[in-house]
Parts: sequence; C-alpha cells; structure tokens
Amino acid sequence: MSMNITQDYSQFYKGSEPLKTYGSGGGTLVPKDTLVRYEFRTTDENGNRLMDPMTKEEALQAMKEISSQYGENVMVEFSGDGLGALRDSLMAQINKGGGNLPGEDPAEKARKQELMEQSIVHLENTHRRIIPNIQTNKQLYDSLENASEHIVKAANGIINNYLLPHDVSGMTEGQRRDAIAFGLEEARYLAENYLDGQHASTFMSAMETIAKYGLNGSVAEDGRVTYHIEQGPLAGAPDDYVRESDLLKKKAPDLYKELQDLNRRIAGGETGWGQRFLDLQQRITRTLNGPSGTVSGGKQLSYYEEAAAEYKSWKNTINNTELPSVFSNVDHTDTASFFESLHSQILHSQGGLGMDWLNQAQLRFERWLKA
Repeated sequence: MSMNITQDYSQFYKGSEPLKTYGSGGGTLVPKDTLVRYEFRTTDENGNRLMDPMTKEEALQAMKEISSQYGENVMVEFSGDGLGALRDSLMAQINKGGGNLPGEDPAEKARKQELMEQSIVHLENTHRRIIPNIQTNKQLYDSLENASEHIVKAANGIINNYLLPHDVSGMTEGQRRDAIAFGLEEARYLAENYLDGQHASTFMSAMETIAKYGLNGSVAEDGRVTYHIEQGPLAGAPDDYVRESDLLKKKAPDLYKELQDLNRRIAGGETGWGQRFLDLQQRITRTLNGPSGTVSGGKQLSYYEEAAAEYKSWKNTINNTELPSVFSNVDHTDTASFFESLHSQILHSQGGLGMDWLNQAQLRFERWLKA
C-alpha cells in the first residue's frame, strides 16, 4: 500500500521510555524527559509488504503530524526503511556540503552527519516492555545489560504473561496470584542460570517490585486488569522530587498550556519574550507553592508537597505488599527439573492452575530460552 499521510499512525508506534537525563532544567525550554519511537517498515518480519517507501515529502509530513501530538518534554524518534527517500535526500545534502558553513571543520561536519543519521535510523528492541515507574524500569534493564537478547525476551515474556498481564479472563483471583508466584519462579530460573551475581540480584529486585505492581492491580468484570503504577522521580532523584511540568499539567492546565505556547514561540524564533517568560515562571511558582487543599499533620500542603506525599503513600503500599509464598524447594537446575519440581505444587495449590495451564507455560518458557 502507498503511504497516506492522513492515516492513523498508531500502527507505527513502537513504544516509549523515560530518558535517563534531566535535560537543561535551567534553560528556557522544557527539558526532554520521555522518548517516543515510531518505525515505518516496508515489510514485516516475514517479508510481507506493509507499505511502499514514503517520498521525502510524505516522510516529513508524517513526522510533523506525529510530533505535533506530543508536548515539549517529549522527544520523538523515527526509524525504518520506509523513510529511505528522506534519509537519501539528507545524506545527499551532507555529501554536497549543503548547509555547512564556509570553512567548517571536517570533524564538526562528521558529527552533524552522525546526528542526522541517528535522528532518522535507530534500531530498537520492539519486544521490550516499558515499566511506567522510571526507577524500576531502569533497574530492570540495567540488570539485563549484558544478557543475551533471548533472555531479555524471556524476562519480558514473564512480565507480560504472569506479572502484569492485560487480560486474566477465566481466572480466579487465587489463580492470578499463583500465576504471579509462578512468574517469579521463572524469573529466579533466569537469574540463577543466565545472570551473574550482581545483575541477578538487581534483576530479582526489579521483578519482585513488578510482581507487587501486579498484585495491586484491579481486575474488571471482563478480566481486563488496570495497574496503578506511579511514574515517580527520574533515576537518581530523591523520592520527594516532583517534576514541575507533570504537576503543572495536572493541577494548573491553563498555566501549562500558556507555558507550552510560549516555549513553542521561543523555539520558533520569536523575540522579546524575556519578561513574559519571567512573569509566567513567577505565576507558576506561586501557584504550585500555594495551598493544595490537602492538610497533613495540621499543615496545609502546597501542590509540590501534596504530590510528594501521594508518591510516598503509593510507594509505601508497594513496599508493604507481601509476595505470595506458593512454591517451595523449586529446582532451577534445568527446565525439566524446574517443571517437575513445580508440577504437584501447581496442581494442588490454592489457585489450582491446572495441567493444561502448566503444559502451555512449559512450552512457552522453553521456546523463549532457545537462543
């Protein structure tokens, strides 16, 4: 099919993740704290044609329309062979010296070329699931930094199928809890057989936290599960750190929109904005430091203090959640011993997941572990 620039772009969405850096928090523009990825492929993994390559104009229009959907704190990254015409056009400009200043240093030209290429083509691991809590997400993928890709895939399979499934229709609450306990045993199998000491410990800490997120999930009548997972502070920030842009968007949307509009005009080259920016920042500071309506310990909390207190309360709930102690003396030597040691325990556990469930879980796990 040919590219239709008015179509829904959701089919090209490949996920998002928090950025590890704060950005230029002291600058005039909103720092980037989230990376969103889109991939335009002409064929699927089996070689079936999905779309024709886009023209340069179509690619630029698609990138413009997609980017306009996100706030100033979001960086949008585009990839895929469907953007070939745009990449070829940009590379031709670079090779001809287009856009370079007279006498530009070759090293600087090479740096610009590298940045240009990275902005268009960037490989990603599409099977990775982003954990909404920034610190847990970082802990998980830091623990897997040296692991083979099939182990990373297995870890994500455990999360998607057992710890944080989207749909548990047909399962009782007891079965759901047993499935979470089973997922943790599979995680321990990965930790003991495929990760070194420190990475294994960090991995299990992350997976146990994710399991607690799962245990606190709310199940609707149709079996769909909703998880309340706070985004939390950026990695390395204290627990009482509150991101102004998020708080402003939630508590003072009119001021948030005004700041977004001003930042957009500044980025577009508008001049004479200095005093307006300072005045707006003062109004934002007064608002967010003002009374939120929440009282704690006889003290009226500001919006900043209220947000920090809410996160602390949520984190305490997660920390105090007890992991299910369903299985014991599990043998993690190999998959055969692993499932043999779980067999009778699963069949006679409170939830009673059943033989069919166990057989499917074994086939799934063995398939994940094939390098």
